[in-house]
Amino acid sequence: MGRSEEPTREELLGLVRQAYVAGDPVPGGLISRMQAAAAGAAEESGLGLDLELMLLVESSSLDAEAAGVRSAAPASARSAYTLRFAQSGVDVLVRVASDTDTTARLDGWVVPGSPMTVRAIRADEVRTPIVAVTLGASGRFELTSLPAGLIRLRFEPADGSAAFLTPTFEI
Repeated sequence: MGRSEEPTREELLGLVRQAYVAGDPVPGGLISRMQAAAAGAAEESGLGLDLELMLLVESSSLDAEAAGVRSAAPASARSAYTLRFAQSGVDVLVRVASDTDTTARLDGWVVPGSPMTVRAIRADEVRTPIVAVTLGASGRFELTSLPAGLIRLRFEPADGSAAFLTPTFEI
């Protein structure tokens, strides 16, 4: 620096980086060991590393009473909402509706439609799906009598390409 003006932010951060690299370098092989540990944890959880996490891009709700619709069903059975997920050119629209106080129904559409398996899995038990359905080229699926709670949907294309997993959502 050697000048009378104060150092820039970049210059100060460069000095901090030099101090850390000199005083506490990254141990050799740390990156590969961390990648192996992450892969092992993913396999142990039942998810694996071969899937892509879909993003929630839209959410909307419809309450029957708010829409002016009367029903003899309990209030918990009259609410519904939609979720839209997207990843790598695949869109998934899911409509969640309460069947009873303790179960829900999901109606879904995958665009573009292609043969795949859809698995509903509990957020805390990813190894055991609640239910699995196979869908054809239409992309349409329905999952009924799902127990209330936090779930995720896993989409496994029949062509062997990477599976997609939704974020956790509540039904």
